[in-house]
Amino acid sequence: MKTPFYNIALDNQKLKKKFIKGNKRAFDTIYSDYSSAMYSVCLRYTKNTDEAADILQNAFIKIYENRKSFNPQFELGSWIKRIVINTAINHYNKNKKMVLVQDESYFETEVESTVEVESSNDLKNTLMNTINLLPDGYRTIFNLYVFENLTHQEIATHLNISVNTSKSQLSRARKMLKTTLENQNIIKQTKSNAERA
Repeated sequence: MKTPFYNIALDNQKLKKKFIKGNKRAFDTIYSDYSSAMYSVCLRYTKNTDEAADILQNAFIKIYENRKSFNPQFELGSWIKRIVINTAINHYNKNKKMVLVQDESYFETEVESTVEVESSNDLKNTLMNTINLLPDGYRTIFNLYVFENLTHQEIATHLNISVNTSKSQLSRARKMLKTTLENQNIIKQTKSNAERA
């Protein structure tokens, strides 16, 4: 027999309230429910599994320390993910030197290209592995924009760069990713309108 939806919602509200009060069992339950997915988020900002584990640990310390600021009317997962992302960005800013070239020339000729998938076999893993091969700066901005849905203004604020730099690095990341996937025959090579003429 399935548990009624309202019971699940009620239990979720109880869990949130106990967590806010500092109940260890509630926190352990939340950690168990979210740590695996949040570890995957951490891995997007470092290629080192030990560093990812450190980021995750620091993030959950912050989650516990800031529990009283959480509004139980809101979704817990989104709040947790925001803290994890901020912790990952802070770790990145503290430990990496991101070399980003200020170059706005691409705005004059930039045309969005379509990506046509050749095969769907293990596509997700292939894409993630290819993204991990991007230079640190490109990868970080690509992740923040594509996976975390941050705006260029938000990325610029987080990384202390200009909005145009964020846009140009995202463009370069996309081009590099597309070229790599084409070379691996993961996607079909597409031609620009000029090349077709």
